[in-house]
Amino acid sequence: MEESSFINIQMRCRKTNEEKIERGKQIANELASILRVLSDSEAGKLLGTGPMNDILRAILDPSKVKDYPSIAEFLLANKQRASLLALIRYAITRNYSFKGRKDGVEAFVSPHFVQWFQDGVMFLEGQEPFAGLIGLYRNKEARYAVAARDLRGGEEVSQPDIAFRSIEEFKASVKAIPPSQITDLERPIRDLRELLNKGETDESKYQELIQKYPWILGAQYESIQDHRKLDDKNIPDFTGVRIRDKNRDIIEIKSPFMTILRKDGELASEFNDAWNQAEKYLNFAREEKDYLCRKGLSFDRPRCYLIVGFRIPEHGLNRIRVKESMSPGIEVLTYDEFCMYVEKTVGFVRNLQNLAGASTSQALDRSAKDPNIEENGCA
Repeated sequence: MEESSFINIQMRCRKTNEEKIERGKQIANELASILRVLSDSEAGKLLGTGPMNDILRAILDPSKVKDYPSIAEFLLANKQRASLLALIRYAITRNYSFKGRKDGVEAFVSPHFVQWFQDGVMFLEGQEPFAGLIGLYRNKEARYAVAARDLRGGEEVSQPDIAFRSIEEFKASVKAIPPSQITDLERPIRDLRELLNKGETDESKYQELIQKYPWILGAQYESIQDHRKLDDKNIPDFTGVRIRDKNRDIIEIKSPFMTILRKDGELASEFNDAWNQAEKYLNFAREEKDYLCRKGLSFDRPRCYLIVGFRIPEHGLNRIRVKESMSPGIEVLTYDEFCMYVEKTVGFVRNLQNLAGASTSQALDRSAKDPNIEENGCA
């Protein structure tokens, strides 16, 4: 091909791309104009998660990393595209996390990508933008999230996974922690891992740990009481008094090294015995609610947490989850999950300490006249 022909082709391609750029700018401006006049719900219908994800992948497709010898080479070859994404993130973090201050405590209130409630808004509140506690502002009240169950690796958060508590309930949770334990919040997780690492089979050692640190169970109990009789035949390891309503849940502690699976992959009789025991206690608490109330033991929609097993293979966990689905109210926590649960609870308590005294409802109800609310600058 002659050099002049090659140059002509290059010029035509350049002109075509320049036309595409101009057309793209027009489309971007048109999209911005449309978004400005749409209602909140209509804007969600227009972009949603699908179209938004398509736009981001059109800027930079993360699946293409595998086509390069290293991540650095991928970023070098797509420097402008990667920078565009970083700029979008910077602009969002800079401009759309709102700083509020009350009683000398500063916190960021940021949007959350999940919105489950028609009449409320979910948000994040923490010491950093787009981080911290998950909150729900609903009916003029801000409530904060704790895990209603522990999440396994790779699972997406769904509404049943999270329970929302008022700030008063959370403050009561922290107040219930002895000052000596507040200074070393990681101590219970260290003690728990030490028991597991040395292969401790005596379940009473784990019972003692929970009795000493009742707040590690999601900071949802104001007290944990051991071996409180339901009657002469039903004596669970623990009942926990819930902070939110003063009713009780049942907590059964078994050895982490109990046999969970038979050789054929089915659940072992030892595990089934522990399950049947938990089911017996739970059924009694439900059926004899009035009798127990007269004894000063209040049960209303109780749950039973069965803590048992360690390093159970995936197919075994799947068998347990199937069994759970057939008996609502009983939840199995393996000791692996229990360790993660304790770690998340410690993180939650730390976040709550940082935000003590701050009021998200005031931070969300921003007023230009309020001198304690700082405006963020534009990027």
